[in-house]
Amino acid sequence: MSTPMIKLDHMSHTYEDENGQTVYALKDISLEIQPGEFVAVIGTNGSGKSTLAKHFNVLLVPTEGTCEVLGMRTDDPANLWKIRQNVGMVFQNPDNQIVAAVVEEDVAFGPENLGVPPEEIRQRVSDALARVRMTAFAKHGPHLLSGGQKQRVAIAGILAMQSRCIVLDEPTAMLDPVGRKEVMDTIRQLNQEGITVIIITHFMEEAVQAGRVIVIHHGEVKMDGTPREVFTHVDELLELGLDVPVPAELAARLRRKGIPIEGSIISKEELGDALCQ
Repeated sequence: MSTPMIKLDHMSHTYEDENGQTVYALKDISLEIQPGEFVAVIGTNGSGKSTLAKHFNVLLVPTEGTCEVLGMRTDDPANLWKIRQNVGMVFQNPDNQIVAAVVEEDVAFGPENLGVPPEEIRQRVSDALARVRMTAFAKHGPHLLSGGQKQRVAIAGILAMQSRCIVLDEPTAMLDPVGRKEVMDTIRQLNQEGITVIIITHFMEEAVQAGRVIVIHHGEVKMDGTPREVFTHVDELLELGLDVPVPAELAARLRRKGIPIEGSIISKEELGDALCQ
């Protein structure tokens, strides 16, 4: 059995509100994410999903319980840099994570800070830009790029550090449909190459593309399974205040009207096939 990429054991995260009351942002979460998985984490605003993501990269440490990355506890300061070399974060606003005036210099920033030799940095930057299909933009200024291209540069920066896991916190929230497709195509491709992908999203059509969906509500895990297992619970998800993929919701509505449609439809192709029976 390989070491889990991420292992949470009864992990909680608390903070004090303005009245001095303890509030649980995350409560008693136990789960494992294996190397090479593609996991989507969904939940309403304030559910705790971004707080969860920040534990994977040691931006936060647990108040109770433990979080381990490749067997290394995140609450041990000696593990900080090793964990951050293995787990990279991409945030919602692409402009907040670009640090250099030229694309290739931005991608080189991480390896330079790790003290990687210049010759190897050049090779890593070249490889990383190729993997996110941004080689043609190596000499461009990031301010000239679209939002989707900027997010791909941010992903390239993580690849140049040879991270084994990428955590994306609503990476497409500020992008147009073209940019969203670019980013999703890129992370799907990287996952097929063996990189562990964890995406925090409120777009259900993105969550459907993952291999596993974790539903967070009020800081607790409410569901955890394949997209098909999770998104067939249409009524429960709607009760939690979440959207569901349109085909799944439409199929559920048709079933309520007495039209016999099987219960595990999550894509428009499946819905079309079922309606054409």
